[in-house]
Amino acid sequence: MAVASNAESFVTDIQALASAELTSDQKAALRRFHSTLTLPLTIVSGNAAAISPSPTMPKTIELHGRPIYKVSMGKFNGTNKGRLFLAELRKRGWLTVNEYCPDGQGELFKSGLQIGDYVYACAGSQQLWGIYRISGDWQYFPDDISGMVDDLEDWGYRSAELVASPIKENTANLTDLASWWAPSGYRTVAPVTDLALANEKLFQPYFNLKVVSYSSQQEWEKAEAAFQKRFPNPNIILYGPPGTGKTHSTLELAYEILTGQRPTSYEAAQQLFRQELGQRLEFVTFHQSFTYEDFVQGFRPEVLNGNMVFQKTDGVFYRIAKRARDEYQRQTATPDAPVAVGFEEVFNQLMDPLVERDEEIVLPMKAAGYQFSIVDFGDGYITFKRGKDGHLVNVQNSTLKSLYEGTLVQPNPSGNQIYHQAIVKRLHELSEQTDTAPVETMPEPPRNYVLIIDEINRANIAKVFGELITLLEKDKRLGGSNTLPVTLPSGETNFTVPVNLYVIGTMNTADRSLALLDIALRRRFEFRPLYPLDKINNEPIPHAAVLKALNERIRHHKSRDFQIGHAYFLNPQETLPAIFNGKVIPLLYEYFLNDEAKVQTLLTEANIPCYLDETVGLRYGTAS
Repeated sequence: MAVASNAESFVTDIQALASAELTSDQKAALRRFHSTLTLPLTIVSGNAAAISPSPTMPKTIELHGRPIYKVSMGKFNGTNKGRLFLAELRKRGWLTVNEYCPDGQGELFKSGLQIGDYVYACAGSQQLWGIYRISGDWQYFPDDISGMVDDLEDWGYRSAELVASPIKENTANLTDLASWWAPSGYRTVAPVTDLALANEKLFQPYFNLKVVSYSSQQEWEKAEAAFQKRFPNPNIILYGPPGTGKTHSTLELAYEILTGQRPTSYEAAQQLFRQELGQRLEFVTFHQSFTYEDFVQGFRPEVLNGNMVFQKTDGVFYRIAKRARDEYQRQTATPDAPVAVGFEEVFNQLMDPLVERDEEIVLPMKAAGYQFSIVDFGDGYITFKRGKDGHLVNVQNSTLKSLYEGTLVQPNPSGNQIYHQAIVKRLHELSEQTDTAPVETMPEPPRNYVLIIDEINRANIAKVFGELITLLEKDKRLGGSNTLPVTLPSGETNFTVPVNLYVIGTMNTADRSLALLDIALRRRFEFRPLYPLDKINNEPIPHAAVLKALNERIRHHKSRDFQIGHAYFLNPQETLPAIFNGKVIPLLYEYFLNDEAKVQTLLTEANIPCYLDETVGLRYGTAS
């Protein structure tokens, strides 16, 4: 067979082999040659599967600060008709989700994903389609396709441009990735919230590329400056009267802190909250019995084998601070052996004789006179011969990469690690021999973490926070200009709070049963007011005029901190008698210490009809 002159003619040549049986040596040679290409190839039952040309595959996809989502379409994969339907959608570049997909996923796909946002699409948990960029708005299916499967009434699609095709479509072996955004994750539409993990487990092994938020330090610094302008203080308290949406707003703030993007809908914020709860986000409600031991660390009695013992337990703040600190230290660590040449470049140089000429790669060992050979490679690993008997051993490329970059250390190598060290030594030698121009690199920054504290002023703040009052200051945090470690009462030393941990609290200004925050803690928080609104998204709320008149009189008789929040009036199906009798009037009784005459005067001045029922007190309306 003549040598192919270009990629497409090579495809034609390979397709000619599709019906021919291949020997194991032929299959190995074909795999080795294919490893240098970006064309998808699968060898099944001894035959070379058909190959179709794919778009030029970038080595890096830069999101420019945009999110990337997972969109799964496994609903139709269970029947032949459904698979034909999916094949037609893939041909047209259409992605589909039911508009009523639960937990706001349908709404997120329909209107939350913006044109230009990236998605990786899969047909269920075991088949990757590719990485796409949304190019069109939501549409219902046209007649020429709606008849291919039954019950498409609530289904629609969004057109998308294919950015990268997978080098492997089957993800059946991807069993160690349990995130919601994984192909097997329990979500149809979900944001990818851990790019480092997604690159390691999904994008690099299945697409042969890396997805990054920013490729240049300059662009990242510009985005970071905008973020810091929005969040100059990592400690925030939302304060205001009851019913003004403080708890509601914490989820939206958390979304922005975790993703760097403002949520397109409250449903999107709720989904991310559920997805990250217990990982990059924690939620706790303070109360009068809440203690330092609940929040930071303490000892609790337990019965063990019939004996009373005291076990050290970590509180909610300690747990999330540790997770945030571990990520901060991991992502900002300086490699022990910084390199000028990327691993992929020197690794390809090392493997060139084996790939191009099928020659074993002979490397010397540390002990004089001894050597070993790299004899083969596969998907993400290489194979070398060990010892006199030539025992074949595999080592993952990711392990070699970590050793090469200094993020993994083997202080006392033994067994297979001796061979790993010899391979990495050769990689460093190749690095020193390679002429490289200086390039601007962009390290992956540590992700942010969020702790939400609802009703923060309902606990004894000084007692709950303890020595953490000092550590909350921005400059005293790990990564700040004046990092300050402390020793915890449990004896743990060098405890720090990292700069990537954000604390969001809520405070009800009408709750005077407890003292407000003490001065030491108050100056460490940024306070953001939330007071009643008469419009939301430029739309008047139900009964806006009534609420406005009521709050005007409350401000006159009490203060703005005792107003009635708009949340009490948001349900359009709820009548004014139900709102006032069930919510507003009982709250006014509490505000005025059960002084019925004052409450009645206030309602009358606001032109709100009310009457006195001798049995239950004031009621909305007129006496019948």
